[in-house]
Amino acid sequence: MSTRQSNRTKNIEKIVTAFDSMGKLPKTLIKYGLYVFLAIYSIGTLMVILNNTIIPYDSYFDMVSKEIVKVSFILAAEAIIGGVVMDYAFSHHSS
Repeated sequence: MSTRQSNRTKNIEKIVTAFDSMGKLPKTLIKYGLYVFLAIYSIGTLMVILNNTIIPYDSYFDMVSKEIVKVSFILAAEAIIGGVVMDYAFSHHSS
């Protein structure tokens, strides 16, 4: 069991090292993309909670609020993937 944990630790260290060596622009893209994700996710979650507890239930409001939560994950994925691809393209193009 400790070997699996040590392998996980090594893998996490590799990921952290890779992100530390990223360029400034891709890091910034990922950072602010995750801020946008968090803001939109929070708004969508708040809307779902409000629709199910405080305000009278509305199926249209429910659908919109759940779609906002889904879109927040899509934006996070785009920011992360875009930052990684941008870093790969810039680092390989310059060398």
